[in-house]
Amino acid sequence: MKRQAAAERPASTVIDDFIASYPAPEEARKVLWELLLAAMGSAHADMWTSEVRANMLFFTEQCGDVLDEMYARYQPQMSM
Repeated sequence: MKRQAAAERPASTVIDDFIASYPAPEEARKVLWELLLAAMGSAHADMWTSEVRANMLFFTEQCGDVLDEMYARYQPQMSM
């Protein structure tokens, strides 16, 4: 069966599914960090300028902040 695109599902369902897959925010942040390390260590990254590398790090930090906020807002609701 084909997975339904996130845009076709209610936001609360997408968030519930994400938190169910990664119950601890630290776990989600670890995966995000590992993705960045893999990207930075790839041969493709050798072509990136220092600005592109800085933007990748900034993006990862911002995604981590979004994750923290999402867990703070939605995880308590899931335990009710």
